[in-house]
Amino acid sequence: MLQQQYTWTQYVRETLLSFVETAVGDDLNTPMTAYDNKTICDLLWHSADCYFAWIVRFAGVRTDNILKAEACSTLPQLRRLYGQVDEIIAAFLKKFGDNPDESIKGRPDPDGPQVTATPRQIFMHVVSHEFHHKGQIVLMCRLMGHIPPETDLSLVFPYEG
Repeated sequence: MLQQQYTWTQYVRETLLSFVETAVGDDLNTPMTAYDNKTICDLLWHSADCYFAWIVRFAGVRTDNILKAEACSTLPQLRRLYGQVDEIIAAFLKKFGDNPDESIKGRPDPDGPQVTATPRQIFMHVVSHEFHHKGQIVLMCRLMGHIPPETDLSLVFPYEG
């Protein structure tokens, strides 16, 4: 189930990244006063970094040569970063897919307190965090005059029960 949810997340992410790549252009790094002078690029990087904090640092999932989200400012760099996110999620699901409710103790922030969470909770957190910022990015695009495609998961994949 978590793999299917992540596949949907990747689809929505690709829809957004493709739009940003083709329509937003130089506005990728335009500060928005309504968002504390953050840029679309800042929010995309921040969303990816959340995966590194929780999956790599907290849950201890490792893949070849991936230790932290490197800062970036271009769409090709962001695409490489999200390629690494895909790799760490694949390793996370391989490691915890059969035991999504086991307790893990760790620190997503090295200077923060130790917390306990399950793989299912971690997964839900990183994906919902990405969707939260996806919504902000969509609004930022609209405020800049770029009309984004549909990225609401419930509309992209409507329930047909």
